Amino acid sequence: MKWIKRLGLLFIALVMFAILAAVAFVLTFDPNDYKPQIAAQVEEQTGRSIQFNGDLSVTVFPWLGAATEDVVLANAEGFDPEAMVRVQRLEAQAALLPLLRGEFEIGTLLLEGAEINLARNADGTTNWDDLVARQSAQAGKPDQPDTVEPQDGEGPAMRLTIGGVDIRDATVHWRDALAGQEVTIDGLELTTGTLSEGEPTDIELVSGFRLSLPDMPPLSGSFDLAIEAQVWFERQDVILKDVAFNLIASREDKAASTLPERIEAMLQVDKADLRLAKSQARLDGVVLDLNGKAVGPLSYLESRLETVLEADWATGRYQLPSLALSADLKGLPEVDDTVSVSSSASVSADLAAGTATISDLVLASDPVRGAGQIEVSGLDSGEFIASGPIKIAAFDPHELADRLGVTLPAMRSDDALREFAVAGQLDVTPTRAMLDKLEVAVDGRQLNGRAGIDDLESGRLFARLEGGEFDLNPYLAPKPAGEKSEKKQSSGGGAVPSAAGSAEIELPTEALRALNLDARLALASLRYENYLLNKPVVHVTAAGGRIRLAELAANAFDGQVNASGGLDVRGDVPSYAGKGRVQGVSLQPLLMALMDEDRLIGKGDVSFDVNTQGERVDELKAGLDGTADMALRDGKIKGFDIGYLLRRAQAKLEGRTEPEPEEKSTDFTSITGTANIRNGVVRNDDLAGASPLLRVAGKGEVDLPRDAIDYRLTATVVNTATGQGGKQLERLKQVPVPIRIQGALADPSISLDLESLAKEAAKGEVKKRLDEEIDKRLGEDSPVKGLIKGLGF
Repeated sequence: MKWIKRLGLLFIALVMFAILAAVAFVLTFDPNDYKPQIAAQVEEQTGRSIQFNGDLSVTVFPWLGAATEDVVLANAEGFDPEAMVRVQRLEAQAALLPLLRGEFEIGTLLLEGAEINLARNADGTTNWDDLVARQSAQAGKPDQPDTVEPQDGEGPAMRLTIGGVDIRDATVHWRDALAGQEVTIDGLELTTGTLSEGEPTDIELVSGFRLSLPDMPPLSGSFDLAIEAQVWFERQDVILKDVAFNLIASREDKAASTLPERIEAMLQVDKADLRLAKSQARLDGVVLDLNGKAVGPLSYLESRLETVLEADWATGRYQLPSLALSADLKGLPEVDDTVSVSSSASVSADLAAGTATISDLVLASDPVRGAGQIEVSGLDSGEFIASGPIKIAAFDPHELADRLGVTLPAMRSDDALREFAVAGQLDVTPTRAMLDKLEVAVDGRQLNGRAGIDDLESGRLFARLEGGEFDLNPYLAPKPAGEKSEKKQSSGGGAVPSAAGSAEIELPTEALRALNLDARLALASLRYENYLLNKPVVHVTAAGGRIRLAELAANAFDGQVNASGGLDVRGDVPSYAGKGRVQGVSLQPLLMALMDEDRLIGKGDVSFDVNTQGERVDELKAGLDGTADMALRDGKIKGFDIGYLLRRAQAKLEGRTEPEPEEKSTDFTSITGTANIRNGVVRNDDLAGASPLLRVAGKGEVDLPRDAIDYRLTATVVNTATGQGGKQLERLKQVPVPIRIQGALADPSISLDLESLAKEAAKGEVKKRLDEEIDKRLGEDSPVKGLIKGLGF
């Protein structure tokens, strides 16, 4: 048995020697002596130099580990700064005894004060491209040993456990010269619990950041993340629970910008089940809250998205079976109150087929509620197409205006604009976004057609609408009680300038320059006041600051109306143009509708072609140029009685007075004339009027800038047997009667040239008596009589 004792003593001696040798190794081994060899090995593998500016330390038991400080990995050639990675302290260790049991237990990995510089040059090259290329080249070498896979019967794979990860005060810089972007993540803190196969662990991340984009003020803020995670490395399964991500970002420059002044985002996910090997995932209880200050036109935005997500990225299929979105919007243009909107839908997409379906779509903002079903295709080819029925249910616009804090214009009827609804077929392609088979219902009246943006590149608005009978009267402004028109009186024959004439016409110039429009509306009939317009058509186009009334037509006022016009706001001063022709119209209702003027009665044809420019009414008058002509027939002019003027003139010649008639008017069979307009002065030289009693010729001008008229008429009695008091004008028969109209256009003075009239009347009387004497002395059939009259007697 002595050999057993000796063998035992030998084993104890060997163990003691091993312990003493290990202790001696630890006490005498200095890893810093090997720093050059380690640096050379890193440079061989990466092509980058590495510096260990601090000391290396090694532990053996119970943890096999190493630690170092101030480690610097050089940047790629041509990139700044010189260091790509700089670490103040790095610690890593593994438990020694578990290795003997086939378990790899790593302690907490510590990374402190790391600074990582990532960059992309203007040519698109990144500072890690060389590392990726070198790694790919190493992996492709034929002499590289294959990865050793565990064989059947060799026992279970080594179990890996990491005590945790502790990253302290890390900084990441990203500079993109190609896109002009800079991102800095600083103060990054990451801590985890124990990381072990299939065991839940807590992960927490906190960091600040700064984002700089081209031509925009920088954004800065912070974010944090908390997750409970379970990972199965072999199965490549990950389960995340109670995900909470928060981000706060603020614009450093508080001046006006397209970037929000402040954004707060909060993402919560109850559970995320990721099957990475199968390329599948399901996220339950997804809630995203997004709040912002000064977001675009909004002063404040508060929104929430709730959904469930099912994804299979291997097949390209995604589903959001219950998507809900709600938002409160404050600061909408012309809206004082907060607007609440909500929507819900079920969304499914097949990216491999390039299709998607949005079903059970509901969009609501009380009292408006819309619904639709949308089919999308072309997601795989870039030829995006969307189609499907959409509908906005009938609602009361007055109720909507009240909720928005908007005041609608007063209308004559309380029942006006009480019901509005829209339905149509969505038609969206890469070039257009339209509503086909459009139905617009307003208070029981319907318009049909199509509308939308027919050219997305230029943003042109397009509409073609047709409707039936429409009564405009309920929508007109109420008539003020006891309203009376007031005329400006002249002083000393001059015109009184209008204060409104010097007021500037406020045009939304920038909006008109940006407007791109092609819209046409045609109705079966339109009732305005007491007038009925049959088959009215309005066609308006706009592009590049030129607005054109391409067509304005109707069968109205017992005739036809056709007009066109334009407004040009491309220059500093807007210019206007108008051209039109009315045929066979009843003059009084036409003038009443246009000018509230009822003094001209009859039928007529009128045409005009005019243009002007200016920013005020007086400038428009002063710049008016063009031509006009008229042909009136079978009517009367109220308020102007040429017959009375002639009778009064004859009475003065006879030394008596003529009583003024209760109603003044002048009948006419026809009136024709043309006009040339230059600098606001309307010049007419060929007025010709006729009635059974009279023939009238006239010429003169109307000065629109001065609101003045200077016009001369010559009236001649041709038939005293008929017409307005003709029998009383026998003495003036064939005598030209000069009439002067002058003064303020609103209230001109009308006078007779009595001196000229007396001379003409005297000539007529002498001639009459001479004719009578010749007839008496020579007889009716005397040839001498003809000779004497031929000499002018």
